[in-house]
Amino acid sequence: MGSSGVVRTVLLGLVIGVAAGFAACAQGNQFGTGGGGVGGSVTGPGSVTGSGGADAGPTGMIGSACTDTCAEGTCTVIGNGKYCTQACPPACPDGTYCSIIGGNPICVPDLGQECGKCTASTDCKLPSDSCLTAPAGDSFCARDCTVDGVCGNGFVCTGAASYADGGVGTDGGAGGGSAGSGSGGASGSGGGAPLPSAPNRWCVPDDGLSCPCSPGRDGVTNACAVTNSFGTCAGMETCNGASSTWMGCSAMTPAMEICNGKDDNCNGQIDEGDPNMLCSFEGAQPPNANWACANGMCQLGTCDAGWTAYPPGPASAGCACQVDANEPNGSCAAAKSVGSVTSTGGTPLVISGTLSSDTDVDYYAFTTTDVNETTTNSYHVAISFTAPAANTEFVFDVTRGTPCVDAPTGAAASITTYDWCVNGTDGTNGEAPCGPTATNHCTDYSSQYYLRVHRAAGVTATCTQYQITVTGGGGTCDLTQKCP
Repeated sequence: MGSSGVVRTVLLGLVIGVAAGFAACAQGNQFGTGGGGVGGSVTGPGSVTGSGGADAGPTGMIGSACTDTCAEGTCTVIGNGKYCTQACPPACPDGTYCSIIGGNPICVPDLGQECGKCTASTDCKLPSDSCLTAPAGDSFCARDCTVDGVCGNGFVCTGAASYADGGVGTDGGAGGGSAGSGSGGASGSGGGAPLPSAPNRWCVPDDGLSCPCSPGRDGVTNACAVTNSFGTCAGMETCNGASSTWMGCSAMTPAMEICNGKDDNCNGQIDEGDPNMLCSFEGAQPPNANWACANGMCQLGTCDAGWTAYPPGPASAGCACQVDANEPNGSCAAAKSVGSVTSTGGTPLVISGTLSSDTDVDYYAFTTTDVNETTTNSYHVAISFTAPAANTEFVFDVTRGTPCVDAPTGAAASITTYDWCVNGTDGTNGEAPCGPTATNHCTDYSSQYYLRVHRAAGVTATCTQYQITVTGGGGTCDLTQKCP
């Protein structure tokens, strides 16, 4: 039993106890909350005066308001009024319906309360009414139909648990409870035989939704929805009593999900799906990369294998820098071996690569072979950039013979060309025949080399590919450069 049901039972007991104590006779039985009728007052134990409420039938007939006596049935206190009632079933007269009051089935007046506004069952006109919550979220007064299951057109009699997702208010509404004693000395009885305890039932809209908008429900709000091929979005709308129409649905129109930090299709998830689809409004998929959606914004996602986003730029630029196949080769220990050159010609070494980050450096290792030519020595190691054509971005460090270090210094560091050759006895650039006075020219100068490529200080970084050519013999040696 809800709190209002408890109040009614307690008041009923008090009325009966007071009546017995003073040996006074009230006119008719009293069920429900007791007290005076609308505008009336309780004048003494067992007697009630006042207008009683709306007149649902001819004066003195079943359902009509009464003061003390009725032409038919018994003058009974129901809630805040007094009405002529009779037991039910059988069927109640027009303008009344069978309802449980204080645990007894009696004919009560139809006060037009069905679908009235309420926040609790005490807002409804009869104690047998209950304030239900519709699946759409609004509350309304529903009349009791527990006894005969009869409701008006457009309504069906059902338990609150069966009313879709609706439910009974926290006060529980009217309950079966125990029957009132009906003592009072008047002839006739306002109530029928007490009913066994059973779940109450109420009249609710037969479409399982909420009550229609009407003048009496002006300002009531309930749920609404907008549905299309993308989904269903929920919102709230308000009853305009003047036009009896629901207006102002706040539901947004479902749309294709995009990366914007919103639930565009109203499925309870934000920015879900393939980021390349979510960010398609930004344009084509970035070159050599994917889109990523983070914090409601489209960003550059993962790069394809072998590509990197360098130097940094707009996401639409994608990953435009191709990582060279020699990576990783950023230290002496990881130096890429590129082969060897000889002093007697052969194929030069051509080294190509890219620096794909601010800190990227490339290490290469190669050998040079000084071939014994008996009477001369053509050994001449030449290293230089051959691309880009106007190179101002790249420099290299050369380490000859000695162990490799990760950050070389000295005359052979941060240069763009390098020469090492055998000095001839004639003092000219180039080679000279070996002889008794210049036997050092016939020495074997074969050596291991390490080459570290990096950017010059202060330059604007690019992903331009560099190319370095290495030769081992022939040509003129410029002794003013790095010759010992």
